[in-house]
Amino acid sequence: MASETESPTSTVDARETLTGYLSRTQLAVLGVTVLALVARFVELGARVAHQDEARVAYWAYRYMENGVYQYRSIVHGPFLTIVDARLFEWFGATDFTMRFVVALIGGLLPLSALLFRKRLRDSETVAMALLLAANPLLLYYSRFYRNDLLLAGFMLVAFGFFVRASDDGRPAYLYAGTAAFALAFTTKENALVYPVAWMGAAALLWDHRLFTGRAGDRGLLVTVWNDLEARAGGLRRWVPHVALAIFEFFAIVVFFYAPRNTHQLPNNDTPGLYEALGDPTLLPAVVWEATYGSWTEFVGQWGGGNEESYLGALEALWPVLMAGGAVVFALAILGFLVDRYDGALPRDAVSFGAYWGFASLLGYPVIVDNPFPWEVIHVVVPLVIPAAVGLAFVARLGLDSIADEDAVSATAAALVLLVLAAQVGATAVDTSYVDPQGDDNELVQYAQSSSEMKGVLAEVRDASQSNDGIDVLFFGKEPDDDTFYAPNPDSHDVPPAGSGWFARLPFAWYFETYDAQTDSVDRAELVEDAVNGPDRPPVVVTFGNANTCAEDYDNADDIDEYMDGYDRHEVQRYLHDSGCTISTTVIYVDRNATQG
Repeated sequence: MASETESPTSTVDARETLTGYLSRTQLAVLGVTVLALVARFVELGARVAHQDEARVAYWAYRYMENGVYQYRSIVHGPFLTIVDARLFEWFGATDFTMRFVVALIGGLLPLSALLFRKRLRDSETVAMALLLAANPLLLYYSRFYRNDLLLAGFMLVAFGFFVRASDDGRPAYLYAGTAAFALAFTTKENALVYPVAWMGAAALLWDHRLFTGRAGDRGLLVTVWNDLEARAGGLRRWVPHVALAIFEFFAIVVFFYAPRNTHQLPNNDTPGLYEALGDPTLLPAVVWEATYGSWTEFVGQWGGGNEESYLGALEALWPVLMAGGAVVFALAILGFLVDRYDGALPRDAVSFGAYWGFASLLGYPVIVDNPFPWEVIHVVVPLVIPAAVGLAFVARLGLDSIADEDAVSATAAALVLLVLAAQVGATAVDTSYVDPQGDDNELVQYAQSSSEMKGVLAEVRDASQSNDGIDVLFFGKEPDDDTFYAPNPDSHDVPPAGSGWFARLPFAWYFETYDAQTDSVDRAELVEDAVNGPDRPPVVVTFGNANTCAEDYDNADDIDEYMDGYDRHEVQRYLHDSGCTISTTVIYVDRNATQG
């Protein structure tokens, strides 16, 4: 990808600097990044954990406790599990520390705009940083313990470093890009989609080059041959660096995907990473498991794709794009058209980002088996590149109009910018701070509890810490086969957990960090025996009676008469009850257990 010619005012090496080290553009991007970090860390731990957050955080905490890890695609890639286990060990396990890594990387993402500063104008570079910092969807999921923001961010950074390697001819950028690319593959299985999208975008760029490069009677074949021959000479010097980068990629992948202490698991003879470090003869087996073994499960998670309606998936994703990325989407279309048809030839990086983003918009309804809101992240992030061109174009029109004393055009441009800023700002504040777990928030996925339950969770924590014996007793089974009763609690030790665990989300995460001892029963009379016995559990959890389900099922009405001395709290596991998927949950807390 060759570097486009820039005007003298936009060439990074010719800029005057405010200090001896940083240009105005770099300082502006740094300022935007600081604001992005603040926005992501403010009240980061306030929202109660989404069930998906709780599920992955639970296994990270378990890994911290027992040191056992084996890749399971149901939990997605190992990056968050391994990194957060160390954070929990050093700083304790809370919703804040759980989300810290995602918030940090999301907050630093505006710095990636600097990787494109030789391909973008100064104003476009700053605009890209602003869009990455303020986009409501990216802000919301930077404050969410999930891999999608990490995957998209690492891939954007990898692409930026590869562009810089092409521009500057420095192998260090190739190695940095490879590290980011490898880390992306340790986050989530749809990392597989990115190389495919990139190859498609690169093919479109090459086709455009061939089309515009044809001259006279040379024809297509001669043009293709000459283009390949011209590139081959420059690529030869990169061969040893590419070989080393491939080794780097696999080294990072093996480190994260290698099993750890799996000898502790029953009927498992797979050697772990630490055993292999002590006995190098085990290393081939570890490498094989971390690569081929993980690959088969990796592909299995995303190999099936969407088996339902394409239009149904698109219909589910479109409102999320409009709610969280409408401004980026509109500006991306404008920026792509402006860059393509205004002035010189289209810039490769801008066209590439547009092809990448628009292909993702059309492609994700095909490949996702569940069209959840976070999938739209993979559309918005690449579209930020052409969107930055569109945003800077509007601002430039306004400034040019002021210089030309065209009050009407200047006012129109200012109003457009004001409306865009107001829309982004209001949406970001509402979705991330005012209503981050509400039913009307398009960015909220259904498995997010709509209850403000931090108060009752604190009571459960206090009751557990002041009790000896069983701290939490679960009871109940609902018609959709969700059950709090676990006939085999040992199956909860490693993923995928057995019966009785999944229904306990997000509570399982909190109870694990409280070191609460749990038990479960499948009959109401056993609850009566427990609360009237000598080892009275201070906390009892069961399903609520939902009026959306006409079927009979175990719920709080069956045990209410036995719960003298307990305070009754009603909370939601999901946003709301849906048919016989019961969200309403009742938590009984012995008031004597929390006194004082």
